[in-house]
Amino acid sequence: MHKTSNRNASFWKIIAYGFAIFILLMVFSAYYAPEMMMSITNQVWALCGW
Repeated sequence: MHKTSNRNASFWKIIAYGFAIFILLMVFSAYYAPEMMMSITNQVWALCGW
């Protein structure tokens, strides 16, 4: 039983690291390709119905 909870915790840790890396890549790409980031932002706003 302990191994399952440990495996589950490591799974969520990997998900959290992946999400953090994704956010960092988005932030840094805002500096290097602002036009792309603006188009992604507009797409997200359009998908949310704003």
